[in-house]
Amino acid sequence: MRIIVLTNSQGNQKALIHKLSKVCDISAVVFSDNIPRRKPKKIASARGFVNSVGGRFLAPEFRNVWNKALATYEDLYSGVPASEILRVDNVNDVRTKEAIERHAPDLVVVSGTNLVGGRVISTAQRTGGIVNLHTGISPYVKGGPNCTNWCLAKGWFHLIGNTIMWLDKGIDTGNIIATERTPLAGDESLFEVHWKVMEHAHDLYVRAVERIKNRQPVASVPQAALADGVEFRSVQWNVLEMRRALRNFRLRYRQYFEDPTTVERMSGSVSLVSLNHG
Repeated sequence: MRIIVLTNSQGNQKALIHKLSKVCDISAVVFSDNIPRRKPKKIASARGFVNSVGGRFLAPEFRNVWNKALATYEDLYSGVPASEILRVDNVNDVRTKEAIERHAPDLVVVSGTNLVGGRVISTAQRTGGIVNLHTGISPYVKGGPNCTNWCLAKGWFHLIGNTIMWLDKGIDTGNIIATERTPLAGDESLFEVHWKVMEHAHDLYVRAVERIKNRQPVASVPQAALADGVEFRSVQWNVLEMRRALRNFRLRYRQYFEDPTTVERMSGSVSLVSLNHG
């Protein structure tokens, strides 16, 4: 099966490309710098700047963990196994659409881009289909900037996991192919939590793509059929939420996994979509 990957050029995405290349032929990779087409409103831009500066000095753990993960992936995976590599400012650049038309892939695989627009989606659907990775369990936790951190901030340890979905025009709103919790033990460091989530995300994505490749049935479950969920915005991720996430991780995370009754009760409140659902 031939695929095109729409992503960014960070180390975790290069790792995903390498893993996908083991099961598919990658016709092209489009690296987007994720520059928005419209400038954010001044208020949102100011809030983002304040949150970034505040987080850097008052809660640097999240920045350090993410940078360590990216650096580790860069060390593990070099080069990009693709026939063609394109670099664009925004994933909706006309060159993305042209690449899909030129290669006519069986599947377009999306991860880590800004919001994909209707023209790219419809072009991909004409040649095959388009799927997306969300590092959170939809529909319960959607948006960004990082749903694992939001789960820590809210104490939703049972919602740390990943989703593969058919892509639509919304923010993490497409019909679900599969959702899984990331296997965690409760004794992880903050870095290990994020690393396990990302490794699990790659594994689930590869398994889903391979299932599509083999023409095995896959699900297409509307998210509204499962729950309403919460959509988080990046501007909401402020120092207060960062400190709350750190406090919950230090004081409640291990305790949660040590109490099987709590794990069972919370896990039972979530409807997951099995990869074998279809």
